[in-house]
Order: sequence, then C-alpha cells, then structure tokens
Amino acid sequence: MAQGVLKVLKSVLGSLALASVLAISAGAATATTVTLKFEGPSADPAGSVKIAKAPVTPAATHVGAYGFRMTDVTSPESVLGSFIAWCLDIEHRLAGTGKPVEYTITSIPFTNSYGLDPEQRKRVQSVFDANYDPELVTDKNKAAGFQVALWDALYDKDFLASDGDFKVTGATEILTQANKYLASAKDYSGARLWNLTFLQSNEPQKVYQNLVTASPVPVPAAAWLMLLALGGLAAVGRRRGTI
Repeated sequence: MAQGVLKVLKSVLGSLALASVLAISAGAATATTVTLKFEGPSADPAGSVKIAKAPVTPAATHVGAYGFRMTDVTSPESVLGSFIAWCLDIEHRLAGTGKPVEYTITSIPFTNSYGLDPEQRKRVQSVFDANYDPELVTDKNKAAGFQVALWDALYDKDFLASDGDFKVTGATEILTQANKYLASAKDYSGARLWNLTFLQSNEPQKVYQNLVTASPVPVPAAAWLMLLALGGLAAVGRRRGTI
C-alpha cells in the first residue's frame, strides 16, 4: 500500500511541478511576443479529415488533424519551452516545419481572424476540461478527434462534428471520437481543470494559424498539505515494512 501511495504522490507532484512552470511562464509572458517553431504532428501516423461545411472559408478542405509539437525559440530566453498546441483557426495554414514564426500570447483571442466570444471560449474550455489528457496526443484517432472537437466548439454550438454549421467527413473512427469528446463537453459541469494559453499569429507579412495550449490548473494549498501528509504516511509505512 505504501508503495502505491508513493507512486501516486510522485505522479501528482510531477504534474504539479510541470503545471507550475507553465503557469509562471505564461504569466510572465502575458502580452509579449514569442517565436515558435512547428516540429511536427503529435501522432504518427497523423489523422486527417475533410471540412465539408464551416461558417468561414477554410484554407484547405482536406486537413491534418492532430496536436502540434511546438518549440519556443525566443531569444535570448525561451518562455514556453517545448509544448503541444492545437489549432483554433481553419482560415489560415500553419507555417512549415522548422520555420520560426512570431506569436503573441493574448487573453483576447483572436483579432486577426474568427475570434472567440464568451460562449465560444466556454465551449472550447469545456472540451479541454471534460476530455483532455496529455497522453491522447500520440494516438492518431484520439488526437484527430480532439482537434475536430475543438474546431466544432469554436465554429458551431451543436456539439456535433458530423452535422450543423461546422461539419467534417472522413475516417469513421476520428468522427466517432470527436463526437464522444463533444458529448462529454456538452454535459460537463465540473471545475476548470486546464488553464488555456492563446497564441495569435503576429507575422507582419502573413497570418498563420492561431493556436491554443493547456496546462493543468495548480492544486490549492490545502491539497499540497494533504499530499505532504500522504507522503509522510507512505514513508512511515515503508519504514515499518523494513523492520
């Protein structure tokens, strides 16, 4: 039992440490410009779908759907490090692999394309809170389904990717996964679990896709005390087990 508690404690503390770093970085970078490079899709092989209907004109109808592996190469110091981002903009294309592009971290997404009003932002938030797990990014169907769910949350209000003002067609597995995520988001009434950081393309000559990334909401101080207590109990149990 003590080993199990220690394992859980180690996992939780690791996640909290990562969340704290991202939260501090995002806070320090508010209203600042960062330089990001796309390193490739999060899933290999990556998923793709066809955008059959949308309230805006998409840059392409057949599109890749996956998380973006991004690296912050801002000089003289990286702000966000390496992270996974998601697309909230089908009107523009993502810059090519390895191309440095300027983005602004913004709390008012987005002024250069289809923006997020309060209801749209709430739907996007619910897709993350009801479904997001950092491990889904490497699974083709889960990553593609999650990206499609985010598009539907932005461009439609029916929580259904297979119909409505925003509609995609393509792999049945991807569409099924997207609708599963959307159904969970529609019924979600829990706490906010993920802090969202919005990234707006800031290139003067060309607009690239606007993005969003997420970090876990930090655990309150009371929970830290509980975790420390659990750690102490686990340590005591381990010592007793060695006697």
